[in-house]
Amino acid sequence: MKSLHKAIAVLDCFSRAEPSLSLGTIADRLGLPKPTAHRLLAALREAGLVVQDGNRDRYRLGLRLVALGSVALSDLALFHVARPYAERLANQSGEAAHLCAFDGSNVVSIDRREMQPARNEQVTIEREPPHCTGTGKAILAFLPAAVVERVIAGGLERFTANTLTDPDALRAELAVVRERGYALDLEERQYGIRCVGAPIRDPGGAVVGSISATGPADRFPEGRIATLAELVTATARAISEALAARPAG
Repeated sequence: MKSLHKAIAVLDCFSRAEPSLSLGTIADRLGLPKPTAHRLLAALREAGLVVQDGNRDRYRLGLRLVALGSVALSDLALFHVARPYAERLANQSGEAAHLCAFDGSNVVSIDRREMQPARNEQVTIEREPPHCTGTGKAILAFLPAAVVERVIAGGLERFTANTLTDPDALRAELAVVRERGYALDLEERQYGIRCVGAPIRDPGGAVVGSISATGPADRFPEGRIATLAELVTATARAISEALAARPAG
C-alpha cells in the first residue's frame, strides 16, 4: 500500500505547467532516493501511466490516463448535468465558465465552456490548489473543518502577491464565502486573471463541485463583480436543482 501511495504521489508531481519532469526533479520533490523514484517510474511506465521521452531522463504522463479520465467523466453526473448550464453561463457572461469538483486535496477542472465553441475543451481535467481559486474556495468553504485543516497542513503555496498563504487569513476568507455564497479569485492564482465561483450541491445538500466565470482582470472591475456573482450563483443553484431532479440509478 505504501508503494501505491508513492506511485500516486509521483503522478501528482505532473501538471500543465510541468508536463515533463526529470527523475531528479521527481525524487527531490517527493524526498525519495533516486533508485526508489526510478523503480516507481518503471512500474508506472510498464502500466502505461507514464512514458519516458526516448533515451532522455525525462518522463510525462501516459495516454492511458486520458482513457481512464474519460471513463471517469462518462460516469460523473455533475459533468453531464452541468454542461448546458456552463455553456449558458459563458454565453450570458461573455467569460469562460469553469466546472470543477474536489478530489480531497485539489480542485479539479472537469469542463470549460466559452462563447466560441471551437475553443471549448471536451475533456478538461486539471488539478489546482483550492486556496487560490474561486472555484476551490467556493467548495472549501462548505466542507468540514477537518478538510480545510488538511489543506492548510499541506501548505498554502504562493503564486502571486495576492495569494492567501496565512492560515488565519484563509479561514477568515472562507467564512466570508459562506456568508455571501460565492468566492473570488482576485489574481491569486495568476496575475491578470480574476474569477467568481459558487458552490454546487448534491440532492442531500452537500457541496460536490463549483462553477465560475473567469476572465481578464480588466473585465472584472469591482462594479461588475456583483453582477457576475449573481449570475454565477444562480447558475450554481440551477445545476444543484437539476442534480436533485435527476433520476436515481
